Amino acid sequence: MNKKIGILSVYNHNYGSILQAYALQQVLETMGNETEILVYKKTNYLKQAARLFYVPLLKATVKRVWKDIYCKICHRDIYDRVLAGREEAFCEFIGRNMHFSKIYTGRNALINACDDYDCFVLGSDQVWNPMNLGGDYYTMTFIGDGKKKIAYAPSFGVVGIPKRQQRKTREYLKRIDYLSVREAEGQKIVSDLTGRQAEVVVDPTLLVDRAFWDSNMDDPLISVPYILCYFISSNASYREFSKNLQKKTGLKIVSIPHVDEFVKADVGYSDYEPDHIGPLEFVNLIANAAYVCTDSFHCSVFSVLYEQTFFTFTRYEKDGKDSTNSRLYSFLKMAGLEDRLFRVGPTLDDSNLTAVDFSIAQKRIEEYKRKSMDYLNTALKDER
Repeated sequence: MNKKIGILSVYNHNYGSILQAYALQQVLETMGNETEILVYKKTNYLKQAARLFYVPLLKATVKRVWKDIYCKICHRDIYDRVLAGREEAFCEFIGRNMHFSKIYTGRNALINACDDYDCFVLGSDQVWNPMNLGGDYYTMTFIGDGKKKIAYAPSFGVVGIPKRQQRKTREYLKRIDYLSVREAEGQKIVSDLTGRQAEVVVDPTLLVDRAFWDSNMDDPLISVPYILCYFISSNASYREFSKNLQKKTGLKIVSIPHVDEFVKADVGYSDYEPDHIGPLEFVNLIANAAYVCTDSFHCSVFSVLYEQTFFTFTRYEKDGKDSTNSRLYSFLKMAGLEDRLFRVGPTLDDSNLTAVDFSIAQKRIEEYKRKSMDYLNTALKDER
């Protein structure tokens, strides 16, 4: 029986967030279901303000706000060409390709939304990161016991839950009918807190074939061979690494700069900063690059999907409690490509430039993909 499914997903203007939400919606609809991504407008402003006392969220918010203000005042060209163009491209992609619900304003409206859907699927990205717990949305607690709740590939993003959040995390995890996670570290968190065994499944972007992404793309955006650099962290040594790679190869550098914050090291280091880069243009730049340098989880995923010689760097220098490095560790281990992970200030050896053998990685990913689809099919067909 085909279902009307309410999807709970991150859909902010971040390449990975949008692409995984788009892919999950496509997969569920290809299976014959009708889907909508829920649009929830929170009204508990005091509770939302209190979330800013969670330091990582506060830091991220300040960086994002400061980026726009600083660029508008001091780098108007960057704001108009890169930031505003990127925002416009995201809006165009979302409006053209994704299906959303009506706006549910306030908690009571969200509870009443349960009558509009047969079941709910949570997925994916860092929806279970501790910084999101205060929003009490991705916890699925507004959904009554009579509606099936399926978690597909959510990520905690971290290796451990703060002690003060463990009780609430345990409570919401126990209510979810089907539990899966994107990383082995998430599987351990679920097991430690609840005793349940969550299935490890692939990111939604890997549930669809490469041919699907190809069919959605235009011709290559850059006409010359190039190194794509997509760095989210501000680590200047990663940019220096790409410059060393350029010296060895003679290729141009193409960058997508100032992602989460304004980064001084991004100014002037690349040869091309293409504007109007939306989600599909992001995939296009990865698919047609000669080399890819990144500290992004999803950029790494697409680099493997398109079998590009890539260099993945840790987002954080240390694996502290707020670090999201574990996402990269888990994915590269799953693919058997741990040797493509580099730390701060890596040296560039000629052996690193040779084409990567993706044969084992693709076999492993296909196996995980098969298991992931089995999990999703079983969860949706179960009439509990």
